[in-house]
Amino acid sequence: MLVGNDVVDLRDSESQPEALHSRFDARVFTAAEREALGVSAAPHVLRWTLWAAKESAYKIAKKLDPTVRFLWREFSTHPMGEGWLVVVHGPHSFDVRVSRTDEWVHSVATHSSARHCSSTHGSARHGSARQDWAPLRSAGSSVGAGVERLTRSDADPSSAVRKFARAAVGSRVECPPSQIRIAAERGIPVAFWRERRLSVDLSLSHHGRFVAWAYGDCVIPDDRRGFAAA
Repeated sequence: MLVGNDVVDLRDSESQPEALHSRFDARVFTAAEREALGVSAAPHVLRWTLWAAKESAYKIAKKLDPTVRFLWREFSTHPMGEGWLVVVHGPHSFDVRVSRTDEWVHSVATHSSARHCSSTHGSARHGSARQDWAPLRSAGSSVGAGVERLTRSDADPSSAVRKFARAAVGSRVECPPSQIRIAAERGIPVAFWRERRLSVDLSLSHHGRFVAWAYGDCVIPDDRRGFAAA
C-alpha cells in the first residue's frame, strides 16, 4: 500500500494568514475549495487541512509517476466525512485521513482502494499523537502514522523524523530500531533491515515544530535470527 503524509504547524509564522501572498488561495485551491474557505468558521484550519491533504496525495502520485508536478489546483479535495477526504488527481484518487490539534494538522493519504476503511485515531497529548489504521484488514494491510514535537529549537527535523520512523517500523517488524536504516531513492524514503530492503512504503514530513511519518504494509522479514544481539 502506498502512503503519503504531511504535517502543518498551525502556529508557525509562515502559516499565518498575514504571511501569505494575496493570491495564495487563488493559486492553490479550486473554486469549490475557495467557496468552502469563504463560508468556514475556521478558515485558517481548513486552509491547511486542504493543503496537507493535497500534499500527502501528491507524495503518492509522485511514487506512481515520477514526472508528476505539484500543481496545487490539479489536486482537488472532496470531503467525505469528519476527518476524511478524497483527493483526485488525473486518473487517480486517494483516501486521506486527517487528524488535528490546536497546534497542528496531519494528513495521511493511501490509495483509493482503501477508501472504505476503519480507523482508530491515537489520542493527542503534549503535541504528539500516534495512529494505527488498518484499511483492507482482511488482506493483511496496515497503516501506521505519528506526529512528534521537536524537543529542541536547534533539532534537525530530517534526522528527528527518521529516528521516530525507525522506531515505528522497527516495532512493527519486531526488530530493534538500531537495525533499521532509512535512505532515499529519487527523493523517496525507503527502509532497510541489515541492508535488506523492507517491504514497507514510507512517507516523512516536517514543518515548524513538528515532524510526522506514515508507513504502509510492513512485512516482517522471514529471517531475523539473532537480531536482538546487534
